[in-house]
Amino acid sequence: MTLLRPPRPSYQLTLAGFLLGSLLYLVVRTVGYALLPACEGHTVLALLPPLILGPGGIALAAQQISRQRRPALGLGLAISSLFPALGLGVRDISELRTVGCAGGYVVFGTPSGGRLPEVTLRPGQTIEVTVRPGGFQAELGPVKLSAQLLPSVLSAVIAPQEVVANTTATMRLSAAANTPTQQYTVDVLAQQGKRGADGQLTVTVHP
Repeated sequence: MTLLRPPRPSYQLTLAGFLLGSLLYLVVRTVGYALLPACEGHTVLALLPPLILGPGGIALAAQQISRQRRPALGLGLAISSLFPALGLGVRDISELRTVGCAGGYVVFGTPSGGRLPEVTLRPGQTIEVTVRPGGFQAELGPVKLSAQLLPSVLSAVIAPQEVVANTTATMRLSAAANTPTQQYTVDVLAQQGKRGADGQLTVTVHP
């Protein structure tokens, strides 16, 4: 008398598909990060595996749907396309900005560490704000900072004028005693070789 083995529960096949997809993704991610260039290669590496695992798992499930419990394996592969593949891919893309892959930017803040969308000055007053160039690669050299301001009644002085990427400099904003009450714009340029970025700070002068 031949005993038939009961089929595996579907949740076991789903788990097996998830583990298989996760393992494949982690292996490809590790090898790719070691061999591919930081910006273009890592962007493709973050986007491609979820696009393969998701539709691939669904296609496998659809192909095997006539076989009892077999679609669960494809379902597990599709789940792995969301996590870890898509979850880690989104995080990797967001981190590429900090190494200069998504373009530079300039952030203004207070000496205590807060961010500043705008500042208010009284005529004759001087304040200090921080300027931080981000999105540049530190190994490519210092970032040069300069301030452009059209009205002669306002002055903006940055020190130091060269900083390491993602570190701060201090900008002193001064309003002359005869500064009219209105809004002004300070344009700060950050330059590293041929790559540049700029940021604008709104300055409101009010008695």
